[in-house]
Amino acid sequence: MELAHGAYRFELSCWWHKETWTKDVTVAETAMLVREFVDQALAAAQAGAVVPSPRRPVSDTTLQA
Repeated sequence: MELAHGAYRFELSCWWHKETWTKDVTVAETAMLVREFVDQALAAAQAGAVVPSPRRPVSDTTLQA
């Protein structure tokens, strides 16, 4: 949620713990959090990276008349 004073309210909820955590962050903090998340996701993907082969068209995906 964007707040009036140039910050964002970040809410994280967990169905397992049935809790919600809230934190107000600045635009700079938001950019840093997103950058760190993406960097970690890319690093994790590179650890076991496998380049998939091209997919062939599947003939059974069309509706039969």
